[in-house]
Amino acid sequence: MTKLLNILLLFVTIVTFSCQKEVATNDMVLRSEEKDNNYISDSDLPSLNFKEKYYVSAYSDLYYQQGNTKFHCTVVLSLRNISLEDTLYFTDIKYYDSKGKLVRDYIKKNLVLKPLESAEYIVEQQEKEGGVGANFIVEYGTKNTPKNKALIEAINIGNFGRYGFSFKSDAVLINE
Repeated sequence: MTKLLNILLLFVTIVTFSCQKEVATNDMVLRSEEKDNNYISDSDLPSLNFKEKYYVSAYSDLYYQQGNTKFHCTVVLSLRNISLEDTLYFTDIKYYDSKGKLVRDYIKKNLVLKPLESAEYIVEQQEKEGGVGANFIVEYGTKNTPKNKALIEAINIGNFGRYGFSFKSDAVLINE
């Protein structure tokens, strides 16, 4: 009887653990793909005759229920050079919290995007500093007025229970 009970216990254990989905640790955290991007120092930056600065809202926190509870989202800042000819030079990419305090300076050198290249910068879901009014300030330029300006947007990704959602935030030109 003991042998039968041990076999039954072993069978139940095997079935229980084989039904568990294994989650790879590298799937749990997103990282910016900075290693693939091309950066240059200020001394290598050409003279930029065209410059623009943009504000991009980042919904790293969202309220739900009666507005007294928040949940966190992943935010992907997407920078795309949609030009077939012009190279774009991003000179500033900063992330601010709801009070306008700098949380993160994403680039120490200037980011170069050749025609049709793109770059992404990620605010991970675990980040709790940005708040509901978080935002990016992005500045870029070109040697001459580009035929096509940069496409700058944030993709906000979250889940509520078992339901996932995403929406984008368009960049707004800052006139100074």
